[in-house]
Amino acid sequence: MVERALLPHRLDIETEQAGPQDKIADRIFLLDYTREIEIGAYAEEVGVTQRVRFDVVLEVTRNTAHIDDRVGRVINYDDLVDAIETIARGPRITLLETFAERLAQAVLVDPRARRVHVRIEKLDRLANGARLGVEISRVRTPETNEKIWALAPEVK
Repeated sequence: MVERALLPHRLDIETEQAGPQDKIADRIFLLDYTREIEIGAYAEEVGVTQRVRFDVVLEVTRNTAHIDDRVGRVINYDDLVDAIETIARGPRITLLETFAERLAQAVLVDPRARRVHVRIEKLDRLANGARLGVEISRVRTPETNEKIWALAPEVK
């Protein structure tokens, strides 16, 4: 059985490229979000939907919500769901890799986001309960900021 521990869910994992005072990142996550979408490269996948599961772990700058318990101090968890839904409702995507890349770019738009880990699995494509999918990690760096912002003209 494949371990689902590939994403950094544990809080004791140190982030790479962090300063000494900032080794452990705060994380928000969306796990086991499942929806039906039309995706796939094979002829039998065109025109039909299939169940796809999403796990998204977003490493963020240390939150300050404890100061006054205001929602505006944290990234809204609904933003993760909204990003998936927006991409799923958009033009048809053939590859899980493309979906994962677009999802990573969408959630890294928030300047508080530092790194994202995305795992997408097709749940019904293979027989006997086997799953297939893709997992990527993307880091927000000064070099990628310009590219990320260029992809998000609707951000205010």
